[in-house]
Amino acid sequence: MMFRKAPRRNLLGAQGMIGVGGLVAMVAIAAYGAALPGGAGRERVAEPYAPPRAGLPLGSDDLGRDLLDQLIVGAGTSLSLAFIVAVCTTLLAAIIGGAAGIGPRWLSVSLMRGADVLLILPELILYILAAAFLGQSFGVRAAILALILWPVPARVLRAGVLTAWSRGHLEVSRAMGAPAWWLLARHGTYLIGPLLIPVFVRTAKVAIIYDATLSFLGLGDPTSPSWGTTLYWVQTNGVFLSDAWLWWALPPGAAITLTVLSLALIGVAVEERLNPALREAAR
Repeated sequence: MMFRKAPRRNLLGAQGMIGVGGLVAMVAIAAYGAALPGGAGRERVAEPYAPPRAGLPLGSDDLGRDLLDQLIVGAGTSLSLAFIVAVCTTLLAAIIGGAAGIGPRWLSVSLMRGADVLLILPELILYILAAAFLGQSFGVRAAILALILWPVPARVLRAGVLTAWSRGHLEVSRAMGAPAWWLLARHGTYLIGPLLIPVFVRTAKVAIIYDATLSFLGLGDPTSPSWGTTLYWVQTNGVFLSDAWLWWALPPGAAITLTVLSLALIGVAVEERLNPALREAAR
């Protein structure tokens, strides 16, 4: 009797793979930008406001710098900040959410009330004000974003910890005197770990949007090319009043849109895969 092999199921689905493809393309561009010479996108290579031509596919800006080099180098800056913020925020949210889930009541209440205070404040405005007073360097912007974006992920992870904590085998282990942190790390990880993936993806998406907005307002680092900084110079030089916006403003705007859309598709696909309620709704 012949048995037919069951077809393999795509873990992320079609939209998830589209998102992965778009994100891989952006990461490849960023990696290529890291291999360019140190002066790429910063040195004058042509006359100001040069239109696209051979050897200068996107033309030059008001200082004669290659806009294609700025786009490629800016990919590394924008993606690096987004991923660093996502890692720091996920770790911070995991620590705070875990402590609020398994710690004493006074600790849980204190941490969640602190999260509530930050949730009341508008994130983007708080980011702009903090960057204006503390500085616009890469490290400062990343630290500010991580400290602003942790409340929502921390609440999500706290809920995951409480759900895992209610499992029978963990209740029995706690009753037998097993340390709470050891139980969480040893037995709760497989229940809580999958929640870290959508938290990471969602945070990276928000970080790209917020940092591009900050740079567009002129509060980014002017010495480091990024997609938001390019759009700032577009607005400052009134590029939208001429045809130059097609090769000066459109590429970085499209890069931001593609990256955010790719992360959104990955996040939705992962959540549908990990959340049983979403899986049933999709069916």
